[in-house]
Amino acid sequence: MCKRKSIFLKLFLTTLLILFTSLVFFGIIFNYLVHNVFFNSAKESLNHQREQLVHHLNLAYEENWDRDVIQASLELALDQEDKVTFIFGQDLELKYKSMQTGIEDIIIEREIVQSALSGEEVTKIIRVQQDRMFIVAAPMVVESDVQPNHVIVSVLHGYDREASQIKIINLIALLITVLFTAIIIFFVSRKITSPLREMNNVVLRFAKGDFSRKVKIATKDEIGQLGHSVNYMAKELESIEQMRRDFVANVSHDLRSPLTSIKGFLVAFIDGTIPEQKKSRYLSIMKSETERLIKLVNDLLDITKLESAELTINPTSYNISEQLRLVIAKMEPELSKFEIEVELDEEEDYFVFADSDRIEQVFINLLQNAIHFSTRQQVIYIKMKKVENMLSVSIKDEGKGINEENLKKIWDRFYKVDQSRTNNLGTGIGLSIVKQIIDLHQTEIEVTSELGKGTTFTFKLQLSGE
Repeated sequence: MCKRKSIFLKLFLTTLLILFTSLVFFGIIFNYLVHNVFFNSAKESLNHQREQLVHHLNLAYEENWDRDVIQASLELALDQEDKVTFIFGQDLELKYKSMQTGIEDIIIEREIVQSALSGEEVTKIIRVQQDRMFIVAAPMVVESDVQPNHVIVSVLHGYDREASQIKIINLIALLITVLFTAIIIFFVSRKITSPLREMNNVVLRFAKGDFSRKVKIATKDEIGQLGHSVNYMAKELESIEQMRRDFVANVSHDLRSPLTSIKGFLVAFIDGTIPEQKKSRYLSIMKSETERLIKLVNDLLDITKLESAELTINPTSYNISEQLRLVIAKMEPELSKFEIEVELDEEEDYFVFADSDRIEQVFINLLQNAIHFSTRQQVIYIKMKKVENMLSVSIKDEGKGINEENLKKIWDRFYKVDQSRTNNLGTGIGLSIVKQIIDLHQTEIEVTSELGKGTTFTFKLQLSGE
């Protein structure tokens, strides 16, 4: 089974490939430049040699040297390693050739000599016995004859040997550079990808529910930012996991309490231990506990639909003032139980364009939240006022308030400010439902709170034309 390719391996091989390609490209350019340098050096050498020969031959003609003396002097002047020199006359006949062992079979084409006699400098590469050789031909003027009257031709036959040496040096340098750089790239790639491997291990532990380990941040680059994000994700996941556990515990408690109560009364009814005159009272308690269970289940269904975007609203124009009065009347038993009053401040009846059922749900949840944070004989204030074409609704309690840290989290599902199991324990999803219903109405809800002085929730709804 093939092992999956890691980022480290991809980074290492990609960088190494780029390096190797760059060095090969460099080697090609370097060889091309060496070739040009060699060619230019041959031309310069030929020009220098031509000037010396012109001076030498002019001197020989002036002093009337005989042919043998001229030949002997030319052999001394032109005998150079890795170079064969030819001198041709105007009649294209060979006047002189320097002697080099092993390359006696070099033949200079007549076209090269003719081109040089016409004043051109000719350069050409030929192969003799599998060896490459440079031919450089140039006109040469001797004052004693018609100008130009001679051609000097140099054949450089040491290029392949020198080029091979250069190639070997380049290859060795290439291998050493690739090897040395590969070692550096290996360790650099490991260092770069090390935080990613650590993040992978940490995230795998997150998946198993262990949020104790955090990613170590050593840099401020994109990988460092990713590490911060992973740590932040861990913090949020840990918080959500804790809220989930609290939610399960709270829901279990809220389900068990009424079910236990209902079961106890049912057993008492079956056993006939409840007097006839008290049956009505116990049935009322069972009805209240059943309604409590229904509300809990409905809240759970609502939060599921809201988060999956399955819940839609059906806005209509209706009297929100009358709705508030009815909601307060429905909650009168709960308000009386805790000796809490509701003061509704309204100058007139207001009509809004909203989903009546969902807004009633908002009012119930906000009032229950206010009751939860209030103490006995306190007052809950409800105010409504027009703000341009919107109706502003605020619900204020005189309870203990919420600190700034908790205020940022009250909209999170399952989050509860008061973790104690007292005073009408809730599941921590009521305010989350409120927030999402208000969002569906394309408006906002704001909350302000001060410790020891209470909390105020304010939201706006679209006024209708009625």
